[in-house]
Amino acid sequence: MQPTAPVPPPPGGPLPGEPSGAGGSRASARRRLVPAAVACAVAAVAAVTWATGGFKEAPKQPVERPGKALNVGLFTVTVRDARIGLVKGVFDSDPKRYLIVRMRVVNNGRETESLGDGGLTDGLAARTKAGKWLEPDQVEGVAGGAKTDAVQPGLPVEASAMWKAGPADAPRRFTIGLRKWEYRTGFTDVSYNWLPDTEDGALAAKMTLPVAAAAPAAAPAPTPTLFPTRAARPTGTARPTRGATRPPAQRTRPARPRPTASP
Repeated sequence: MQPTAPVPPPPGGPLPGEPSGAGGSRASARRRLVPAAVACAVAAVAAVTWATGGFKEAPKQPVERPGKALNVGLFTVTVRDARIGLVKGVFDSDPKRYLIVRMRVVNNGRETESLGDGGLTDGLAARTKAGKWLEPDQVEGVAGGAKTDAVQPGLPVEASAMWKAGPADAPRRFTIGLRKWEYRTGFTDVSYNWLPDTEDGALAAKMTLPVAAAAPAAAPAPTPTLFPTRAARPTGTARPTRGATRPPAQRTRPARPRPTASP
């Protein structure tokens, strides 16, 4: 009867199924080197990940401080301050209250960009009490001492982003967000353009500003008159005289003697 149990390998010999000879030794050595190489690669990736902050997800709304120049792609924006102010629009009969954020804007692109819709306005947002982000109602700019509604490449513009405020609104702090601009294609347009990232909650930066009190409205200056009129003299007041007084002119004729008839 022949035994059915497998025959054990000889001491120091190859394992079952492993080729013998010099080639088998090299194959076994390669199999031992592969796990070691994988372990080294994993260790290197882990070291890089730890140095860059681990596997933590990058914040969608990084907090920045006012006065710092922030490159958001198409624009470099430096947010200065926030205040309540009265602004009279082109079609407004009376000035209205706005919450105004002043900022310095530089166009990083090669073409002139608008300050309004389709331009800088699309990349600005303010957080409401409900947590929503709203674009400004209007944005005005000044460049070289003149008003402008556009940003030319390389020419800084002092811009004012404005959100409408009610008659009783007086927030002490105001949070503004800057969206990231990307040079890419749109959903329906295959050409490349600068487009803001409008994903919910995604911002290139956000900051909270103290709000200055509204300045009192200046009184209108009086309109100068071309020919000023002389004030009326009060009744009963004598006209002032100049120099020595002259005697009043005699208005009655002297009486002349008449001849009498002889008796």
